[in-house]
Amino acid sequence: MHRAHRVLLLAAVCWLFAAEVRTNIVINGVQTSKQSYFFGAKDAADILCFSKTLLKGSIMPQDVTYTNPTADKNINFITLAADKYSPYGFTADIASGKIGTTTVTLKLNGKSILPYAIEIKYYCVK
Repeated sequence: MHRAHRVLLLAAVCWLFAAEVRTNIVINGVQTSKQSYFFGAKDAADILCFSKTLLKGSIMPQDVTYTNPTADKNINFITLAADKYSPYGFTADIASGKIGTTTVTLKLNGKSILPYAIEIKYYCVK
């Protein structure tokens, strides 16, 4: 095999390997290693009014909505945290509603099959 052919073959193998690495890093359009989020500010008097765990193996993306049935008990603070470290993080955004109201929907995205659990907690006015 000529030297030029070997160089070309080596370059092709390197390019394919790099494409595989890029594919593993960008999953569902998410490129982050972030493992936790919070929205709002927790007052000392706020109480846990709703929690949900997205289990390991869950399909992403997912929406998580909570509406407080008590009209005057607004959601003040929300936390999200992975139960273990992974190089594949997740993203979380408020998709609808807002902090300080009775309804908030979160949009979570990450690796197609979640490699860890995510604990989501909503805190409301007491």
